[in-house]
Amino acid sequence: MLKELKKLPVREDLAEKAAKLAGELEEGIDRYGIIRHPEYGEIFVYETDGLGNYRLMDDANLPSLLGTTLVPVKEKWKEVYRNTRRFLLSAENPYYYEGKFGKGIGSPHTPERYIWHIALCVQGMTSEDPEEQKEILETLKNTTAGTNLMHEGFDVDAPEHFTRDWFAWANSMFCLFVNSLLS
Repeated sequence: MLKELKKLPVREDLAEKAAKLAGELEEGIDRYGIIRHPEYGEIFVYETDGLGNYRLMDDANLPSLLGTTLVPVKEKWKEVYRNTRRFLLSAENPYYYEGKFGKGIGSPHTPERYIWHIALCVQGMTSEDPEEQKEILETLKNTTAGTNLMHEGFDVDAPEHFTRDWFAWANSMFCLFVNSLLS
């Protein structure tokens, strides 16, 4: 991303500050943001205090750990991301739910067992598996409660129960997901 910034007519001192900050962030992620999980190997943490305490989870909103690869990722972190993705899409993530009408990531900000259309779209856009993408597209189509609109969250066992009957951000993410399938 800094390579792109250098192409713009930006003040040199600002570019240097951005490069320095990027280096500090990378060092912080390497030092505090990655742990070794007994089942998944090296994974990113959701939150850390830099003192050895951390939280393992993801939130359905963006930015998210699941959405990490929506922007360029350093080569050294690609395997860490793949491991993290497997963790996030498992029962180890306290906000991952599976039910009769879907499976995916929810949020501490919506009811328990509600997964988000935004997170499903992000899961689809970051997937390398066409079957997974197809399954997600079907879930999205079948969980609008007849509104033909994406919602914030929906109950995995009763999608007629949902939050936000009209959520432009989720509708926009659906469009991005479908567009990614057509590209």
